[in-house]
Amino acid sequence: MVTMRDVARAAGVSVGTVSNYVNERGLVAEATAARIRTAINELGYSVDETARAFRKRQTDSIGLVVPSITNPYFAEIARVVAHALWERDLQTFLCDAASDAVRERRHLEQLVSRRVDGILISHSGDPDGLRRFAERRTVPIVFFDRALPGHHSVDADNRLGGQLAARHLAALGHHHVGVLAGDSDQSNIRDRIDGFAAELARHQVDLRERDIVRGPQALELGYRVGELLANEPRPTAIFCTNDIVAFAAWRTLVELGYNVPEDVSLVGFDDIEMSRLTVPALTTVAQDMRAIGRKATALLLRLMRGEQDTVDTISIAPHLVVRDSTAAPTAPGVVHAAH
Repeated sequence: MVTMRDVARAAGVSVGTVSNYVNERGLVAEATAARIRTAINELGYSVDETARAFRKRQTDSIGLVVPSITNPYFAEIARVVAHALWERDLQTFLCDAASDAVRERRHLEQLVSRRVDGILISHSGDPDGLRRFAERRTVPIVFFDRALPGHHSVDADNRLGGQLAARHLAALGHHHVGVLAGDSDQSNIRDRIDGFAAELARHQVDLRERDIVRGPQALELGYRVGELLANEPRPTAIFCTNDIVAFAAWRTLVELGYNVPEDVSLVGFDDIEMSRLTVPALTTVAQDMRAIGRKATALLLRLMRGEQDTVDTISIAPHLVVRDSTAAPTAPGVVHAAH
């Protein structure tokens, strides 16, 4: 194994000078630095990152924990975070919790054992357990997408998002509305549904409990859209608590012989890239994924530098993107044949 002493000998400098160069400690003249770089390249010397981290008391790495990397929403945020950290010479450890609180806790413990300098997490549940974890650890933690009250968080105004969806459907004239409500035990999803129901009530539209189908925030929930259509009167519009659920609902509606939006209007939530590509394109509540990722990263970096004294909760307003999957309801009993 090539050592620092070998590099020093090849460059004609002291071991201390090589150490200063490698560890970015002290001033090394440019001509000397050039000889050291040449020696490192020729000899194939590599820095012992474990030893360096031990000396620096930091690993220049960040843990990023998401409920599901298969969800394009979290994939986009992960991309934004990883790029922002890369620009600061920080490495990202991406962990997929698979929407499992036990697996999530295991990831967190492993990240701490690896001595990461900070953690960004969109949690899968068990807020009490997460509070205990955050309070007994010294590593800075920022919660994103799903805020944890009393802790540093960055999320969207989910209640406002639900209100925007309901306001749009009410303005189109829908009086019978259904909801595919995923992971209703999660605060962000609960806020979307509460905002949606409150805004419908403001427009004198009643949301019946039987017109809410609850399940996992995944494709499987969308496939159950037929349960809503079995109700009388059947919903003429359906709010889905994320775009993935809406895609599955759209596919199932077509298979059942319904047209979107002539027979049933669909509204999603997130505005992932695929929502623009469906036929018809999906009307959805857009979260600013880039802003959430950037602000969560910036907040964590401030915590790591010891610059944040008070708990900071940042809420980013979503906006409605109207596309082709919503329209005014047709006359009762009329169903357009799917083509």
